[in-house]
Amino acid sequence: MSALNQVDQPFVKQKANRAVSSPQGRLAAEQTLSSRLANCLAATPLAPAIGMGGVGMSEQGPGAWLNYGELNQRVGQIAARLKGLAVGERVGLYLERGPDLVASVLACLRLGLTFVPLEPDFPVERLQSIARQAHLSAVICDGHRAVPACGCPLRSLAGLGHAEVEWPRVDDALAAYMMFTSGSTGEPKGVVISRRALLCFLDGIRERLGLSPNCHWLFITTPAFDISLLEMLGPLWGGGRLTVAGSQHNKDPLGMMALLEADPSINWLQATPACWRMLLKAGWQGDARLTALCGGEALDSGLAEQLCGCTKRLWNCYGPTEATVWSLVSEVRWPPPNGQITISHSLPGYRHWVLDEAGLPVSEGECGELCIESPALCEGYWRKPGLTAAAFLRVDAHRLYRTGDRVRRLGMDRFLYLGRRDDQVKLRGFRIELGEVEAGLRRQPGVQEAAVRLVGEGDEAMLVGYVEANAGVTLHRLALRKGLQATLPHYMVPARILLLDALPKTGSGKLDRKALPLPE
Repeated sequence: MSALNQVDQPFVKQKANRAVSSPQGRLAAEQTLSSRLANCLAATPLAPAIGMGGVGMSEQGPGAWLNYGELNQRVGQIAARLKGLAVGERVGLYLERGPDLVASVLACLRLGLTFVPLEPDFPVERLQSIARQAHLSAVICDGHRAVPACGCPLRSLAGLGHAEVEWPRVDDALAAYMMFTSGSTGEPKGVVISRRALLCFLDGIRERLGLSPNCHWLFITTPAFDISLLEMLGPLWGGGRLTVAGSQHNKDPLGMMALLEADPSINWLQATPACWRMLLKAGWQGDARLTALCGGEALDSGLAEQLCGCTKRLWNCYGPTEATVWSLVSEVRWPPPNGQITISHSLPGYRHWVLDEAGLPVSEGECGELCIESPALCEGYWRKPGLTAAAFLRVDAHRLYRTGDRVRRLGMDRFLYLGRRDDQVKLRGFRIELGEVEAGLRRQPGVQEAAVRLVGEGDEAMLVGYVEANAGVTLHRLALRKGLQATLPHYMVPARILLLDALPKTGSGKLDRKALPLPE
């Protein structure tokens, strides 16, 4: 028996037996992702499925509400527009927020295409880098704004009409989507998630949260952030409905408040801790009918107490993109046991281990790196075998993903988050490799060396850049910021840039991050 098998073995057997005996587990084994999606769309054709925020259900005008039958028809129309693309090909989604974004995701999944989100608000160079790395066969667009030159054909959704679609049978081992996360090498890295992994997550999250036709979600997250898939697909998976927050609402706390107040039937909302704080600071008083999900960064006790006091239920969620959205989801009750907010309760099909520096499981009360075992793990990073080998390990029959997160093992499936073990940070829910921002600074004219660190906590947290110029060169902060804004998303651009004569070094000549000065 391996060292991994010596810890929590009864728990592993219990989880395995439960997965086999679960009716949903048997159903997932018998049906594919495509057939399950088809059943979801066809089961209740007259029930409301998706609407655009700011348009009431009673108005029933263009862009108002689509019932399941109408959504299914729209999915078919978009699928017909994608005729000629073969199963397994990769398609970019360059779409404004709206029902067609969700319908396009569904069309790609049913056709066996791998969708790659292209956030319209991202810099052109970053979108072109993603398109180039992914080798896109086409880009789906809606004609609302010009599409960056991605070197592949465009499939516009303008003027869709009725067309018959022959739905292929798709092997769930194929990729469902590819998300690009921040990369330490200076360019984003693609995480490829299989259809089987997505199916595993959707079944597990429905069972854990109890998703039902009574659930009405507000969809606010950018599609370039994988938790958006829960907001798009989770409601439909449970027979419920979702309201799409438009680009004028999803980043503005007053806009979100307006949507919540305009439609009291919205009873589910997922957001990062930073977004929840933003809502509360803007004057949101909470809603006793609302189930709140919080994830993307650590949930502190102060925010947990506020949300527990002003919502119906609060769920604390944890999970990296590589493990398909969330892997640990637990309800928070106030006050929490021992006054600690923990990450706990693996979704069905997921197992979590805590390993020490030697790769051995730690005992209860000890600290180590959190690792995930699940059929929902990604296969690796797109065309980056070195990064894949470093992030995934095998021990006997166990394939584990190394999250890079340090935790303390508190007991059976309960962990206390302690922070990162590398140069990756979380800022307002976004995962940022400091190395990618540093590489962006080094590419700016006149820059000799650069460093980046995260300063502050909570709402006061910000990225600070440190730059050393080439000899005889005068650098300007505004020019550096403009240069970064051309290639990096807004959340990765340092809020402050300090110009230093020389970056501090350790005795061995390495960058001394602890000696980097704090901004005034």
